[in-house]
Amino acid sequence: MRLLAEMLTRNWTLKLAALALAILLWTITKSEELTRVEISNIPVEVVVRDPGWILSAPPAPATATVVFSGPLRELVRLAVERPRVVVTVEEVEDSMEVHQLRTGWVQLEGDLTRTRVDDVRPSSVLLFFERLTTRLVPVAVRTRGSLPPGTRLVAPVRAEPSELRVSGPMHRLEALDSIPLVPIDLSELHGPAALTVPIDTVGLEGLVFAARAVDVIIPAAPEPPPEDTADMPRGEGRSST
Repeated sequence: MRLLAEMLTRNWTLKLAALALAILLWTITKSEELTRVEISNIPVEVVVRDPGWILSAPPAPATATVVFSGPLRELVRLAVERPRVVVTVEEVEDSMEVHQLRTGWVQLEGDLTRTRVDDVRPSSVLLFFERLTTRLVPVAVRTRGSLPPGTRLVAPVRAEPSELRVSGPMHRLEALDSIPLVPIDLSELHGPAALTVPIDTVGLEGLVFAARAVDVIIPAAPEPPPEDTADMPRGEGRSST
């Protein structure tokens, strides 16, 4: 028993190092083995380059299943650096189109040089488009508060320009009656002012404006002094007959 114990404890550090090296080599070998994996729920993104159209709804389906092959160490990274399928549409011919999904449209992030895309399912997606249109829309100036005491408006507040060219989906432009500006606080003005006021884009996402701000002219002026009735000439007395 003593001899066996000596054999087990002799050069134990070298033996542990050899075991660790063996485990490391086995791990490296396994990580370089080619394998195949299927990943679902990969998002499908659509890029429309036709200036006359816009995507009106998400693609159907909005996700795809992609089959990858490559070394295990690279495939494990796919769980962190999620791939995506990017469909680029150069020219739109109809409001509803079917586009085939290609393996070359799967975009990978990071240095995955040995990973390959074997298949994409489904093989196609349905895309929905809407024509872009452009029209002039009136600018709506909004104010809050009141002018300080002793100050008044001598003419209406006006925007220059009074209309802006807006581009977007036809159904949204038809429902747009004006372009609101960020409200102007009148209480901070003591005289005439020309301000550059940005558009209030809340609820107007997806529309393209010819300008992001317009000039607003506020013709404010001091109140005229009240007329002094004490200095007015008195009327002449009644004439004698």
